[in-house]
Amino acid sequence: DFVEALQKLLHKTITDVLPIEDQTYIRELLQLAVMDDLLGPAGGPHEQIIDMGVRDRYLVGKLAPREAEKGGIEGLEGPLAIDATEEPIDPKAPGQHEPGAEFGTATGRVEPEADSADEIDAASNQSLVPSSLGLTFCVDGEAKQIEVVVRWGRYERSDEHEIFRTRKNKETGAEELTKAKVWQRIPCGGTLVLPLVEGIIPHQAPDKTYRELRVQGSIRGRNANGVRLVTLFLVNAQVEPETNRDTGWVFQPELIIRAAKETSKRAIFRRRPVLDSDGTDPERESLEMIYRNRVEFAVGHGVAVHAETSEDVTLATEVRTMVMPQYEVQVTETPGEGTADRPAMKEMVKSGLLDMQRLATLESDALVEVLSVLTKDYAAWIKEQRARIGKDVLGYDVQSLQAMERCQHINERLQQGIDMLKSDVKALAAFRFANQAMATQRVRSQYALAMRRGEDVTVDTFDVLKNRSWRPFQLAFLLLSIPSLADPNHPDRVKPVEAYADLLWFPTGGGKTEAYLGVAAFTMAIRRMQGNLGGYDGSRGLAVIMRYTLRLLTLQQFQRATALICAMEVLRRAVLAKGDESLGIEPFTIGLWVGNKVTPGTTEDSHKAIEDIRNPARYNAMAASPAQLTSCPWCGSEIKPGRDIKVDRAQGRTLIFCGDNLRRCDFSNGLGLPVLTVDEEIYHHPPSMMIATVDKFAMMAWRGQVRTLFGKVSKECTRHGLLWPDSECNTGHRASRGLPAATVKSIHAIRPPDLIIQDEFHLISGPLGTMVGLYESAVDELCSWKLGDKTVKPKIIASTATVRKAREQVNNVFMRQVSVFPPHGLDVEDNYFSVQRPIEDKSGRRYLGICSPGSSRPAMLIRVYTAFLTAAQALFDRFGEPADPYMTMVGYFNSLRELGGMKRLAEDDVQTRSYRVQMSMVERPALAQRSVKSICELTSRVSSQDIPKYLDQLEVKFKSEYDATAGKYVTRWLEGDTRAIDVVLATNMLSVGVDVNRLGLMAVNGQPKGTAEYIQATSRVGRSFPGLVCTVLTWARPRDLSHYETFEHYHATFYKHVEAQSVTPFSPRAMDRGLTGALLSLMRLDNDDFSPNEGAGKLSKSDQTEITEAIDILVKRAWDVSELPGTKSLAERELKERADEWAKEVSKGGRILAYEKRGAHAATTVALIKSPGIQAWDNWTVPMSMREVEPGVSLIMNTSHITDDREWKPRPATKDED
Repeated sequence: DFVEALQKLLHKTITDVLPIEDQTYIRELLQLAVMDDLLGPAGGPHEQIIDMGVRDRYLVGKLAPREAEKGGIEGLEGPLAIDATEEPIDPKAPGQHEPGAEFGTATGRVEPEADSADEIDAASNQSLVPSSLGLTFCVDGEAKQIEVVVRWGRYERSDEHEIFRTRKNKETGAEELTKAKVWQRIPCGGTLVLPLVEGIIPHQAPDKTYRELRVQGSIRGRNANGVRLVTLFLVNAQVEPETNRDTGWVFQPELIIRAAKETSKRAIFRRRPVLDSDGTDPERESLEMIYRNRVEFAVGHGVAVHAETSEDVTLATEVRTMVMPQYEVQVTETPGEGTADRPAMKEMVKSGLLDMQRLATLESDALVEVLSVLTKDYAAWIKEQRARIGKDVLGYDVQSLQAMERCQHINERLQQGIDMLKSDVKALAAFRFANQAMATQRVRSQYALAMRRGEDVTVDTFDVLKNRSWRPFQLAFLLLSIPSLADPNHPDRVKPVEAYADLLWFPTGGGKTEAYLGVAAFTMAIRRMQGNLGGYDGSRGLAVIMRYTLRLLTLQQFQRATALICAMEVLRRAVLAKGDESLGIEPFTIGLWVGNKVTPGTTEDSHKAIEDIRNPARYNAMAASPAQLTSCPWCGSEIKPGRDIKVDRAQGRTLIFCGDNLRRCDFSNGLGLPVLTVDEEIYHHPPSMMIATVDKFAMMAWRGQVRTLFGKVSKECTRHGLLWPDSECNTGHRASRGLPAATVKSIHAIRPPDLIIQDEFHLISGPLGTMVGLYESAVDELCSWKLGDKTVKPKIIASTATVRKAREQVNNVFMRQVSVFPPHGLDVEDNYFSVQRPIEDKSGRRYLGICSPGSSRPAMLIRVYTAFLTAAQALFDRFGEPADPYMTMVGYFNSLRELGGMKRLAEDDVQTRSYRVQMSMVERPALAQRSVKSICELTSRVSSQDIPKYLDQLEVKFKSEYDATAGKYVTRWLEGDTRAIDVVLATNMLSVGVDVNRLGLMAVNGQPKGTAEYIQATSRVGRSFPGLVCTVLTWARPRDLSHYETFEHYHATFYKHVEAQSVTPFSPRAMDRGLTGALLSLMRLDNDDFSPNEGAGKLSKSDQTEITEAIDILVKRAWDVSELPGTKSLAERELKERADEWAKEVSKGGRILAYEKRGAHAATTVALIKSPGIQAWDNWTVPMSMREVEPGVSLIMNTSHITDDREWKPRPATKDED
């Protein structure tokens, strides 16, 4: 067996393993090395442990004897075995047998830490080291006997050796040679045959030499399904001896249960009974159907379990306990390259039918023929799946038929997309343009990345079929979207309640971003080609809004999307040079619209930021900056803000140029890169595509100029761009500073955005999602425009890798029906557009579970980090670059507090132990000395300017250079080199959007609160190489312990366990917080009179037309979303109350009523609205961010008067108490 062979090799030394340069092999070695170090036996079944207690040597897999020493929770050093002949060791001193601990770290002993409310009070349960472990499983009612195999390791003191250690005499201070303490491992165990008779199983000893180690349990009678539940425990009933206490402990325990040898039927283990569905949740029943072959056979008690399945995967031949459980999640990918894939799919890939460049040049008939291959094969697949219903798929008739209907509907929509390309010349031209732009973007992105890494390549190096080909689901998603984007009269655009939003569901790393970037490219092109429709100019203005929830995600996607916009702009210039204005005369641009802690709000702010960068004495890394690109997305040249960013204050422009010294790049001259990162510039020159955080849309109520993004304009300044009612341009500008005179001219209304893309849709939940849903009422209305007698709404696309109850969530946020693409089939392994590869064919992401009852969480993390870092170093020494994916350790944390504690430990204990890992007498054959130098974090505490730098640094590999003298690979960093990161610690900022392909190793600190977050975070590793995720579960948290005991089955079905998201935009408390903001957004951005700051004074009466229309829009939305009369009436009442209060404020004379107290008349101005602060929240408190729904509380700790004296006095006793 491959694994057993490796295990035996690792019991020797890492240099003994075969030098196979394969990442799956290297990952296997890494895992086994860590398991050896944490569980053992590292030196083989008869190992010796020198100069260290066994409980110190191994972190997991220990059973305590009765009346175990109560020495507190195991900290860094653990309880030390004390010999009667040895001098007792101070229990408060740092452990002296743990490598590195004797060198006086700053942390000293790690005490148990206070934690969340769901954690057991560890301090009051200091002896919670278990004395037993077990499992419960289900057996066939016909089975008569089971065979129980029990194994464990016993360690006894050995004096038959000549091993000495140096020890300082405390009295004389002299160094003395003393005989080292040696523990000898003795393999123990045996086999029991238990009859399956209902009742209590009497205590039985599998090893007659050690009768206090026994198996016990119970057997229940047959249930209605004719199966029995059996519970078995291995119990350590030994009494802890006075000396050599480790002899009373059990190490590496294991229970294995099989059918008795006399039994002819081997697969006797059955599915564990589960609660039957009550039929009220169709989605859950569909999930049960597709996961019907992922069976849970057993559950652990204080330990995890594993089952060996038979050929029939619903039956098992063996169940066993697993101290360090593992599960490898299969890779989900698009078919076409596997030997067992559908012939049509393989032909599409082989013949280049998915080549973007080819699709951009095919004639109409040839294109239709190529695209029809996809729809015809999908139809054939659907037919094959229907034939399985009632045969392979039993008991799920309703669910399976519904699944096929959804697939059929998608195929019909695909055909509609192909038909439109055939019938609509502009749609065909836009499709070709989108394909050409995406092909160029893909090639240029690869080229720019290689150039950033300093590789000697050309663009042609990457202009190959593989780099510019769609995955089938990406092309299909583009075809799905074409009809509703090319035809503004499509039902998805003009029927708001019946309209569909498309939810793109695909596992992380599968290519969702390219799919919706292709749709975005088509949208921007078709809009310009259609020109003026219904009096709205489509040749300019904002076409696509892409929204995210997290700053890190927004910044990284901005960098990726910029490459597409660059490609589109280069193509537009080429077309325009030929005299073709179909793509417009204005450049394609992309804007970044985020908080003003990240990007500047005005040109003056931008100017100051760049000047500060040029002056190191004034530079502040936490300040807002227009420098959001670290390198050119077109050619990879470094962009230095002080040199390559120019702020033109006269025209209000911030120009970002490519840093190419030779000016060969298309974007090193002229107006530079087509990028806008200053709010003021975005309002004057709305970009073609805008990347934004959802939080920023709260500013609609505060900034009247946001109206230009929705095309609500009528005037334009030839110098500054689009204007809003209180712009300062007035009638124009005189010639000055070398600039010609400028005039203000009237223009056509501009078409509002056509497409809204909400990425990582699962994050639109809770308070944030609720506020987004409320403000979306305004966004949806502001994006609407009249075409004939119909109102055209924007097309909505959402994407996620984890979704549950999507229909309710999409309805509550967007007020649309939902169409999930690709829809699931009859099995989780195949939905036609994606398949799960068997592990034998392609390595997946492996999850490894660690739980150490009795150990504090910091102690566990230190051991785990040290083991992985030093094991990876040993493999790097042996293999060089192929081991690089495992050299950077990613640590994931559920809170900043936990991360902060670990950063301190990583910079001290982990560094010390990693460096001194081989500086003791304990054999650690699979670990190597390592200098852990580079430790960083990705959290909200990191400035927006540093985040891109860290992301770039994560791409840096460890240099590998073979040193023949040392006989290993070494890393030598030169002065000026960007050093690879050893450890990166992150919170949920990492869980979305961090796409660093070289990462292969992660440790998760505790089970995250949501399965979606767990999937998203752990999917950040193993994107290009076989990944390894170690989940460190805390024994004192019941939820963590539960996940540990069901580790394997949970990971086999974790998409099934994704929690539904809660979004309630029209709940009473939500309306308290967000209704005024939504109302003002409509009033200010949809009405010229109300747009300026002093427009607040234009409401003469509470039933004025403008506010009545706004109230009607919001009330209708409340009804359409909730369909609850009470909600509708509450919304109407709350809105009318605000209208009355507003009109009342206007009627008060002797002052100016404005939205904010600012401007020339600030002294006589009264503000209508206020931002959340220390004052009480009322109807006119309007958040400036979607997250400002609860006021923060600042605490200042005054330590100047802290004393031990109590400040309280006992109250005097009353007469009754006397």
